[in-house]
Amino acid sequence: MNAVDADTLDSLMTDHQLVVTLEDGCKDGGFGERIASYYGPTEMKVLVGGVKKDLYDRFDLQQLLSDNRLLDEQIVEDVMSLL
Repeated sequence: MNAVDADTLDSLMTDHQLVVTLEDGCKDGGFGERIASYYGPTEMKVLVGGVKKDLYDRFDLQQLLSDNRLLDEQIVEDVMSLL
């Protein structure tokens, strides 16, 4: 597992209040969780998006995205609720 780019993450704290990460799969143990862990002791808010850990055999993609709040409008709602 690669370390995070601390210099870049620190620089975001000067003019950002929220960082959003979107996983291309399961969010458990992913990049977003590393970012959230890095910012844990700070005032920075982190929204980590991704699919809940589960076994998916046959599924409707739109329903899966909706169930995990990964539709565009859901992501915007979640971001706006944190600002």
